[in-house]
Amino acid sequence: MINFTQIQEDSHTPKYEQVMNLIKSDIENGIFKRGERIPSINETSEDFLISRDTVEKAYARLREHGVIKSVPGKGYYVNCDQPVDKIRVLLIINKISAHKKKIVQAFIENLGEQAIVETCVHNYSTDTLKRILDENQGNYNYYAIIPCFKDFSEKTVKVISSVPEDKLLLIDKDVKDLKGKYKAVCENFENDIYDVLASALDRITKYQRINLIFPDGNQYVSDIMAGFKKFCVDYRYDYCITNVFDADCVKPRSLYIVIEEDELVNIIKYCKNNQLEIGKEVGIISYNDTPIKEVLHDGIAVVSTDFYKMGESAAKMLLERRTEKLSNPFYLIRRPSL
Repeated sequence: MINFTQIQEDSHTPKYEQVMNLIKSDIENGIFKRGERIPSINETSEDFLISRDTVEKAYARLREHGVIKSVPGKGYYVNCDQPVDKIRVLLIINKISAHKKKIVQAFIENLGEQAIVETCVHNYSTDTLKRILDENQGNYNYYAIIPCFKDFSEKTVKVISSVPEDKLLLIDKDVKDLKGKYKAVCENFENDIYDVLASALDRITKYQRINLIFPDGNQYVSDIMAGFKKFCVDYRYDYCITNVFDADCVKPRSLYIVIEEDELVNIIKYCKNNQLEIGKEVGIISYNDTPIKEVLHDGIAVVSTDFYKMGESAAKMLLERRTEKLSNPFYLIRRPSL
């Protein structure tokens, strides 16, 4: 039992902080161990003549710091062996990939010893995200989410909105219909593709037609298509948008912009089988760099956001307690395929 008789009425330290300090002390001294239940809010309030609001505030702060956790219908339980005054962050990503690993690595490295980061994967599923948030609501200071979903809908927005705006951080992709003053470090998909293509006009001018292979699925951002169309219209390029590579549509002096690596392979195979020289007769720009693209066919040109910078900026925003929406850097790597 926590000895609340130690709470001082005339102390300059608020009562809720005194409650927090006593619970932390009891955990450190082994009175309460990890997984053990502590007195409920009502029990503490009634037994020791402390207002319910005071105890509730203390428990909420302890839960945010990861010292205790709430189990619906059962009560509050010790969640750690030794209390630590660190930021607790739940990072929820859409999938495990080389690019997402860069974000996670940068995020954790730049938060350093000032935070505890736990990672979950929603795998493009709104229901999975909801389950993760339902199980962890109130247990973290911040919830950092990469909001890419195959089943994106109004339900998805509602699920994300269940996170208090001051605790929400979106990474990589913004959510247009989401309201509130939340934090975000995202790509500006429409402007990014437009600007990098405009910067490469000296190489693009040798092509007569530009093809964007844009896969089906809500996880892909339609703003990419909007920016691509705008560039082609503004600079008077013949263009085509398809879901998959179609060999029947190949014309001399065509440039292909591909998002999925399967389609990149299909284009390279076609060029090889038909003696078409990549970088002269057929141009290729691929989304997101990988080591293999640097050496494949002497180098595949890529457009990509800076994934490490994204994670770094997101971490700094939390540490500095800033609430803003940042556009992450986006760039073109010129290689012989262009």
